[in-house]
Formats: sequence, structure tokens, C-alpha cells
Amino acid sequence: MLRESARRGGRWIAGGALAISLLASTGAPAPLSAERQSAAPRAGGSRVLVMPFTTQADLGAPGGTGAALWLGEAAAILVAESLDAAGFSAFSRDDRVAVFDRLRLPVSSSLARATLIRVADLVGASEVVFGHVRLGPTVAVRVETIRLRDGRELPSVADEAGLAELFALCARVGDGVARAIGPSPAAAASGRRAAISFTAFEHYVKGLVAATPSAAQRFLENAMTLAPHDGRVLTAIWQVYADQGAHERALAAASAVPADAPESRQARFNAALSLIELRRYDGAARALAALQAERQSAAVSNALGIVALRRGGSGAGEAPSGHFARAVAEEPTAMDYHFNLGYARALAHDVTGALAALREAVRRDTADADTHLVMSTLLLASGKPAEAARELELASLLGVSLEPAPAAPPAAVPAGLERIGADLDQAAVRALDATEATGDLRRAVYLSPYTDEPHLLLGHRYHQSGRIADAIDEFKVAVWCKETAAARVALGAAFLDTGDREAARREAERAIAIAPTSAEARALLLRIGGGTAVPAVLPSAPAR
Repeated sequence: MLRESARRGGRWIAGGALAISLLASTGAPAPLSAERQSAAPRAGGSRVLVMPFTTQADLGAPGGTGAALWLGEAAAILVAESLDAAGFSAFSRDDRVAVFDRLRLPVSSSLARATLIRVADLVGASEVVFGHVRLGPTVAVRVETIRLRDGRELPSVADEAGLAELFALCARVGDGVARAIGPSPAAAASGRRAAISFTAFEHYVKGLVAATPSAAQRFLENAMTLAPHDGRVLTAIWQVYADQGAHERALAAASAVPADAPESRQARFNAALSLIELRRYDGAARALAALQAERQSAAVSNALGIVALRRGGSGAGEAPSGHFARAVAEEPTAMDYHFNLGYARALAHDVTGALAALREAVRRDTADADTHLVMSTLLLASGKPAEAARELELASLLGVSLEPAPAAPPAAVPAGLERIGADLDQAAVRALDATEATGDLRRAVYLSPYTDEPHLLLGHRYHQSGRIADAIDEFKVAVWCKETAAARVALGAAFLDTGDREAARREAERAIAIAPTSAEARALLLRIGGGTAVPAVLPSAPAR
């Protein structure tokens, strides 16, 4: 299977320097700060983020209540495509999914509007579009647009038509949104997409929102049968096949995308990734070199590094570390490229260079377990067994990708940890990373990745914003940096919010062992409930 980053999820700091003032009891957003206004897209650089539409289906509506499960996503896709056709640059659905994945937020219209506006602000959107679809005898669509620069609501757009006229309906709505935003900042590049049948599009969207891989494959294969040359459908089914390790089928799907489709460049990259997984490295290298000759891309440089790495030094061409160094230079905020550079240097026995690159990776994501695992191996090779054991301890706390997890620092660098991503152009994620790099807490972590306080504060921010998994990672790192009762209580509270009462109890008891009079630890035990009384003093933790 294509190996993605071992840990997905970026760092969104809710509040502080990153959050825009949203507010108010009225729910209306406040204008952006002066700093964000200066960074907001101007004419010619407009980016519109269309959120998934909320849906409502009346009893007896055509398609039944099940239509509500896909219609909101379908309408959002079609309105975004209409904005693109009108000359506006709308974030694609893939962009939106990547950003929500990085933030560990569900791709759902049920999120609070304030949260969705914050997401739009973080990725540098100029406008954010919200919509509602009501399915009754007809499909009624209503759309609201907010300009983020000044927080102003633009004129709403409403229209309705029969379900079979969904394409024309959403095109009209998209045109209305475009008129509300203002003059088009650019000429339309490709006009409207080639039409496919309503049934094919229905199966396509159902495949995108399907709850299981098997359901996604079934819907998308139906769509592919009905629309065998549609770039959207073929790119979506490529991802399903690639995730399942069916790389021959994935390659066939990517190769079938027409050269004039908007997805053509991504499809050629996908085909190269499939060739890598099929160990057809010469073909992959040729395809990637052609893409790089057309336009430089960090993702392509990274993929060329993967080809060189998996060839094991055989064949002519640049060393893996050279490709990864170029990817880092082209995309310095991408943690995975720093990891790959350090990993390639480690495999080439360049201990000093590898540690330097991996420490840069740690600065960008201290909670990445495999980075600490590789560092433990390098530190052991450098004659620093105590430091190696400490790095392995943190890697084990965070959860490494190796199975079984090593009990001691490995004597050799583990194989198969390189990271290859399937996203050719992550403009939205790049904007997110660039914005996050200005956050006070992330900057503190970057400057002092092994100091506990920034991780503890950042963990509290994540916990407050509902990003419990990220909070747990930060609290674990804080405990590893310096074991305190406060960090143990925070970790226990986060575990409790996931439903893991036993883990929460262990952390509360550990906190009392460190600070027997801790009111916070005892309050956490009361929240957990159902256990035995905790003695006034527990044995102290062994010295590190």
C-alpha cells in the first residue's frame, strides 16, 4: 500500500494569535485582525472555500431520506466547480478533506459555523460559502457567503429545481455566488466540465461519502461504468484501489484519465505512485521527471527520492538524500520531507546529517513516534545509550508504526519507514502550515521541543478545541520532558474524555504519587468514579 505519513494531523491552535475574533451572540463573524487582513487574498488571488451543505429531506421526497446523506456534498462540489468555471479559484474537495484531516476535524456540515470560519481563515480563504439543501417535491438550495477580510455577509442566493436538474440548479447558484463576490479576478481557464449522467454523479458522490471502503468501491465502480472517462471518478477510484493495495487496478484507473481533464496532472502523479508500488521504478522515474520538467513540485521531488531509496542505490541518478533535500527546500514546512531526508541519511550511515534533519522534523512535530525511534538508533550508534533509551521511551509512549514495537533501541535503522504522500499540490495545507508557523505556542515548541511547558499549554489548547488525540500526544510529550502532577492530570482528563477510564485512573494515581495533596488529581478521580479509595501517599516514581 502507499505509505502515508505515520501520523496525520496538523497543529491548529484555537484562539491566541491564530484565531480570528468570531463572535458574538448573534453568530456573525468579526473582521479579521490587521495581521490577517494583510495576508488575506487580494483581487487576482481570491480563494473561495465551499463547505459541505447541510441537508433536510421531507418524508416521501424523491430518493428518500437517504438522499440527505449525499446531496449536501454533491451541491458543495457542484457550486465550487461553478465558481471555478466563472473564473474564481475555489478550493477543491480534496483540498478541503486534506485540511480537515490535518486538523483532525470531521468533514461535516455539523461543525459550528465559528469553527468552519476559523478553518477558512487558517487556509487563507478570501470567502467562505455555507449552504443548505432541502429535498421535497423539488430541491431547494440556499447559500450564504462571508467575506473574511471584513467579516461581511454577502447577498444570499436561493433557487430550486427538480432533483434531476441538480447540475443546472447548482450552476445557477454558483453563478449567483460569483456575482455576489464581485468581478471575476481571472478568466475562466477551462469552462464547464464535460457533462456526465445524473446517476453516474450520484454514485460518484455516494462513493466519496461512503462509510466503508467496500461501499466506496462499489459506488465508484458503478460511476466508472457509467462515466468511464470522467477524471473525478477515475481519480477517486484510484485512491480506493491504492488504499487496498490493488496497484495494477489503480494504475489502470489513473492511466485512463483524459489528458485534458482538470485531474490530468494529479492522475499522472498517481500513476507514478502506482508504478513505485509495483516496483516498476524506471517507468515511475520517467513519469516523475516529466512532471518535474513541467513544474517544480516538492511532492514530485519526494517521490523521486522514494524511487531512489527503494532502488537501494542501484541504477544511475541522484542519491535519495539529494531528492529529499530538494523537497525540503521547496516545501520547508512539510515535516514528512524532513523525516525522509533524515531517514535516507540514516540509511546511508550519515549519522550527523541524519540527526540534524530528524531534529528539524521533531521541531515541526514533536509527537511523531517514528522520528524518535530512528533517532534512538542513531544515538545508540553514536555511543549515547542513555539518550537513545530516552528517545525510544518517548517513541513507545507515542506509538511507533513497527509491529511489534522494539523494547530496546534497534541496532540498525528499521526498514520501510519512508513516507510517500499522494497529494501533488497541497496548497491549502501549505497555507495552513504557514499560518500555524506564526502561532505563539507552536513557535515555542519549535524553539524548545524538549521543554515541557509549551507542550502542556498546547495540549490544553487542543483539548479545549476538541482535538483530543492531539492533546493526548502533547501531554505525553510533556510528561516525558518533565513528569509533573499537572501533566499527569491533564493526560488523565484527556483519556477520560475518550472513554478510557482505566488509563485516566492510572494517570490520576500517578499524579497523586507525585503530589499527594493535588486537589486536581483527586478531583479527576472523583470524575472517574467507581474505584477504590486512593491512599493519602503513594510510592514516589523511581528516579529517571
